[in-house]
Amino acid sequence: MASIGWEKTGKRWRVFWHVTLQDGSVDKGSKSFKDKKVALSFKKHCEKREQVLKRTEIIEPVLLDEAVGHWVDSCQGYTERTAKLYVPEVNRFMAFLPDSVVYISDLTKFSINSYLNSQMSRGLVNKTVNNTMCAIKSLCKYIHENYGIENPADGIKKLKEDPPEVNFLDQEEYEAVLESCSDVAHPWVVFLANTGLRASELCGLRWKNCNLKQKTITVVGKGRKRRTIGLNGAALEVLDNTREGRKIKTAEAVFLGPDGEPLNRQILGRRIGKACRNAGLSGGGPHALRHYFATQLLLRGVPIIKVSILMGHSTITTTQRHYSHILSDDLTGVTDVLVAG
Repeated sequence: MASIGWEKTGKRWRVFWHVTLQDGSVDKGSKSFKDKKVALSFKKHCEKREQVLKRTEIIEPVLLDEAVGHWVDSCQGYTERTAKLYVPEVNRFMAFLPDSVVYISDLTKFSINSYLNSQMSRGLVNKTVNNTMCAIKSLCKYIHENYGIENPADGIKKLKEDPPEVNFLDQEEYEAVLESCSDVAHPWVVFLANTGLRASELCGLRWKNCNLKQKTITVVGKGRKRRTIGLNGAALEVLDNTREGRKIKTAEAVFLGPDGEPLNRQILGRRIGKACRNAGLSGGGPHALRHYFATQLLLRGVPIIKVSILMGHSTITTTQRHYSHILSDDLTGVTDVLVAG
């Protein structure tokens, strides 16, 4: 609390303050002023300071290594793929830090930027540096939320990434891949090309995710984002043929490998990659069929926002970055809808 009084002997105004802190210690004192207005202003300052001191929590020193260990445990909340990316990146960052960085309070924006700059100096592309940045930001957010200190990664922005180099199949190439693939891989190729699923989403698809009456499937993609995709005739035919002669259990995988076990990404990638090579393509795989799905929709006039949702992209910006060349190449005749004045 703060108070003010008049000292007759000194003919001055004196302000007193007395604050009991959360750890039991006391902050107190007084100060005198000739001008009453100045004294009253100082009294208000003391009252505001008292509120700040009472809200301040006493933070015990926490070792950075200890906090990182707790963060690693918390990574179980991420997908397995994300955890496998984040943990090694943070371990490399920790190895880079100087010996003087011991406590969580020692971790600063400067040390984070120093590490990111060292990666760029090695010639790593911006996308790789951004992946590292995401891992470090995850750690810093955890420390901020669990230990009550400022987030040292606040304000660090992602680098601008170059458009990714990807394999795009046109209609003729897609048909060549279909003709070149084995009977086992044929339904996988058709289903990927007509749904735009990621390889992991195709392998993880279960019959309980398929609603044949409503002609939809529901998948959980990157970041545990759930989306529903409508099935066209080709995709429905694949599911019908896949069900034929099988005793289906709802938790069972839709697509099986040659050994009868649930299909995995390695087998999927090898079989489709071989089909692409047999078709005379220099590259290609499951993801090329995902790009084929998106480009065919865009070329047929489907709005990019709808394509973005079907692809499961986090933002429409991601879709634009991948397929901007499709949009720019298909602008011929667009302005014909205008009426010239």
